[in-house]
Amino acid sequence: MYYLLLCIFYPLSLLPLRVLYVLSDLGFVVIYHVLGYRKEIIKSNLSHAFPEKTETEIATIQRKFYRAFCDQWIETIKLLSITPKALSRRFPGNWELLEELSKTGKSIYFLSTHNFNWEWAHAATALHAPLYYAGVYLPVSSKGFDRLMLFIRSRTGAKMISMKNLLGGMKSLRGQQHILGLLADQNPSQPDVAAWLPFMHREAPFFRGPEQMTKRAKAAVAFIGIERVQRGRFRANLETLCEDASLLPDGAVLAAYVQFVERQLRAQPENYLWSHRRWKHQRKVSVS
Repeated sequence: MYYLLLCIFYPLSLLPLRVLYVLSDLGFVVIYHVLGYRKEIIKSNLSHAFPEKTETEIATIQRKFYRAFCDQWIETIKLLSITPKALSRRFPGNWELLEELSKTGKSIYFLSTHNFNWEWAHAATALHAPLYYAGVYLPVSSKGFDRLMLFIRSRTGAKMISMKNLLGGMKSLRGQQHILGLLADQNPSQPDVAAWLPFMHREAPFFRGPEQMTKRAKAAVAFIGIERVQRGRFRANLETLCEDASLLPDGAVLAAYVQFVERQLRAQPENYLWSHRRWKHQRKVSVS
């Protein structure tokens, strides 16, 4: 299956982006106008997140989201063959912050979110990383697609660590200064043990793991924001939270991360994965 997928998608990736975006436009027509993919979920998420916006404004954001959503997957296919030079030109940023943090002698833990295009952000970070760079990922159920995504995500030099073997993967990083990328807005499978925080006017569960990992490693912590400048062009906006997470109070890293994500969503609301069922869980209230 992997080689079949590679034979299909690699030649496709060789097409210019302007041609690939025609395919994205066709995909938009299908999933938005024909299938109505998760329309009610997306509309509900947007309405709760932006109660101050009118129905017309919500509808406009929703439509823009679908276009960005389709572009995300076309751009991910392009990662199969895009050159490092072309990717760097299309994804500039204040990458010098990585070099500055590396001088502290600490490992750097990068917390990011599902903003479009997070796959390009991962690939661009690997290109500019002054240290050994690894990214944590959640495997997909299809072995063929999972292997294809691993190939895409490691093309620019990143080591990939599966969440299903996180302990083993982290052992391989011991004893060396490194950069670790984490998509910290994944939906916990066990919300009862998650950290519940206010997020866009509702409570949502967050993995405690990213904060625990940063504190255990005494790592520097940074956030990476993704600004969509225009179609096929982005900018990475890196921000430092601290140079040693172990010195911060418990909960401070996650609280700062959620505030950071909210700023990204308010700046470009159409640029987030609103089809992700971020608020599907409800916190259980114990009765004494």
